[in-house]
Amino acid sequence: MDVDTIVPGHGPITDKKGVAEVKGYLEYIYQEAEKRYEIGMSAQEAAKDIDLDRYATWTDGERIAVNMASIFRELKGDPSHPNMVESFMSMADFLRNYTKNK
Repeated sequence: MDVDTIVPGHGPITDKKGVAEVKGYLEYIYQEAEKRYEIGMSAQEAAKDIDLDRYATWTDGERIAVNMASIFRELKGDPSHPNMVESFMSMADFLRNYTKNK
């Protein structure tokens, strides 16, 4: 797109570089999820196992739990929608456990 400023539905106002960074994050976690899915990990195990690398300093890192659940549903061919209460609970659990172990 020929624009300088992008106002996404979620997150801060950004530019093309910001959009490219989010795309890179999504591609990275998808690739990492596939590896873990193929060896039989659960989405929760995958979320805790993935090294967020350069994305580790991004805010709301606990969203990895929901992202993994969504990717795993896609890989299974499961068209269901997430249970929002379970999604928020999984993020809270990840945040509690992740901060204890870091």
